[in-house]
This record gives sequence, structure tokens and C-alpha cells, in this order.
Amino acid sequence: MATGGYRLTLLRDVAHTATLVDHLDHVRFYIIACQAHDIKPINYHLLDFYYAFNHTTKHVMGGCDDLHGAKQMWKLASIVAGGEDKLREKPFVSAITNPISPLTIDANTLNILNFCTTYGIPVTCAPAPMAGATSPATLAGTLSQMHAESLAGVAITQVLAPGAKVLYGAIPTAMDLRNMELTMGSVEMGMMNASAVQLAKLYNLPIYASGGLTEAKRPDIQAGFEKHFSNMIVAVAGADCIHLTAGMLDSGNSISYEQFVIDNEIIGMIHRILAGITVNEETLGFDVIESVGPGGNYVTEDHTIDHMMDEFFYPNLSVRCNFDIWEERGRPDMLSRANELVQKILEAGKEGLLDHDQISEIKKAFPGSRYI
Repeated sequence: MATGGYRLTLLRDVAHTATLVDHLDHVRFYIIACQAHDIKPINYHLLDFYYAFNHTTKHVMGGCDDLHGAKQMWKLASIVAGGEDKLREKPFVSAITNPISPLTIDANTLNILNFCTTYGIPVTCAPAPMAGATSPATLAGTLSQMHAESLAGVAITQVLAPGAKVLYGAIPTAMDLRNMELTMGSVEMGMMNASAVQLAKLYNLPIYASGGLTEAKRPDIQAGFEKHFSNMIVAVAGADCIHLTAGMLDSGNSISYEQFVIDNEIIGMIHRILAGITVNEETLGFDVIESVGPGGNYVTEDHTIDHMMDEFFYPNLSVRCNFDIWEERGRPDMLSRANELVQKILEAGKEGLLDHDQISEIKKAFPGSRYI
């Protein structure tokens, strides 16, 4: 939070974080970021997904705690899609389920998997073993247990609905065994998630891995290096999607609007690294090197103009100016600039994205919900 303090998350935070993600170029899908504490549990999933759909056009992924919530999500998404068949043909929502480490999948999770796969909703069954607590203290031992749990989730979906859309799930974490604290921002978590990518690829399975987590309580240096390391190592390993990557602080126990936009910048840099260096006759630039010759410069060359926008990553928040100019501008830092960008995005995104006919149909389908 901009204040540096904590409060319980509310329904408006789902709308605001979805709005932020919708405007952040490098965050490519929205994972429902928090639990709304101002609504009754019976409408938790309905309103979470409704506010997500109403504030972003990007793919929405969210956890489903029970079959009732999964049915609410599917019915709501069917209305937004314009029908069950259209949703099945091009699903824009997916569901997260979790086995219980070690080596347990309960009936509730099986019911959710059965429903979602039957109706064409992509799913992941993502184990979250904690090394030293709910899995062996060794990283290899945790990975071997997680691999069995992840493959079990994949196999079950194919038994329930052959050809079902499923992601190999992975959220391996570690404990600080000196004090029994969960450490989701640990270097070991990054290593295990990168290894999970390799395990999934052995079976040509798309993977939902985890990264971008930190123990830091606010956007600071610790948050920066912990988030960047895990996002980078998991991305370079080849993860198809990286969950928890934006906005999270305090081992996933809190969110920060400013951290969302800072993470967007980190992710943008990683995308640039993954794109690599293009080497061909044009990019080698032999002609322009010969034309400019010894002692010249390239600032006004057509070759520079042609490539200036696609060759470089240009950050929005990082400070890139001389010291005297920085002082003249009031010594801005990344956090202050992130706060300014958050306010700008939220002001521009006040209105919802669903049209009046869709909202009317949703109200008829879910009578009595005063938050729609």
C-alpha cells in the first residue's frame, strides 16, 4: 500500500488489481490477487470472478475452493462469453486446484476437477509442498514428491475427461527451518520451480510454475532482488506461465498496487532477455558501420531510427537522467513513480468493461447479489 500499512483486502481490490493488470503490457494474464473480506463466503467466487471479468480483457485464473464456486464461475463466464459453446471453444478463464501435500487429493478437489474438465474449463492441480515440513528437507526429495503429485493431477483430469485442458502445476516452497517460517521468496523456491519446468517438459506438458515472490513486507530492495531472481530463473527455464509473479509481498500474504507496476517493469526486462539478440544481415549493420566510418556517430542514421523502438526495452519507472536533473525533478524514485502510475491507471479505469446487456443477464442469473 502507498501508506506502508496493512488492511484486509476488499472486493474493490479485486477490481483495482484487475484494472492494473489490464493496463500493464508485460503482465499477460490476471490471477485473482486477493480474497474479499467484505462479502459472504457463498458469493465469494461469483463476485471475485465477476469483478475480474468486468475490469480486464486478459485471461483470468482463479482458485475454486468448492464445487459451488466452480459452478458460479462457469455460469458467469458462459454469460460473458455469449454461451456455453463459445466458452468451451475459447475459454478465457481457468481454475486453480491444489492437492494436499504429502500425496493427498481430497474429494472436494476431485469434484472441482470433474466439473471443470467436463465443461471445458482449463485447470491446474498444483501441489505446494514445503521442503522440511510437508515434503522432504532435500530439494531433490521435494521435487520427486511434487512430481508425483503433479502428474497425478494431470492423469486424473484425463481419466475424467480425455483431452481435458490441463497444466502441470508446481508451487514447491521451502521453510526456514531455524524458526519454521515459510520462505516463498527463497532462492531454493526459484531453483525448484525452474527444475519443475524441466520435469514437466519431460512429458511435453504445459506448466504453471511459480515465481516473483518475496518475504519483503513492502516494495523495497529485498522485494526487487528476490522477485527478479525467481521470475528470471523460472522464465529462462521455459515455464509456460508463471503464477504469483506480480503484486505479491510477504510470502503471498499481502499485495501492493505499486508492486504490480514495479513487477510489470521487471517482467518486461525478462521478456526482453527471452527475446534474445537477433542476428541477421540487417542487425549486424555492416553497411551503416562502413557508412559512418571512424570517428562518426549513429544518432541520426536511418538504421538507428529503424531499430530504436524494437531493439531496446524502455522502462517507465526506472530513473534514467543525470543527477542534477533528478534533483530538479524532486528526487523521484521507483516507488513514488509507481504510485503516480497506479493513480493514473485507476482513474482511467473506473468504469467496468461488461456491457449493460451482459450485466442484466448476470443479474437475472444470480438474483439477490447486491454487488453486481
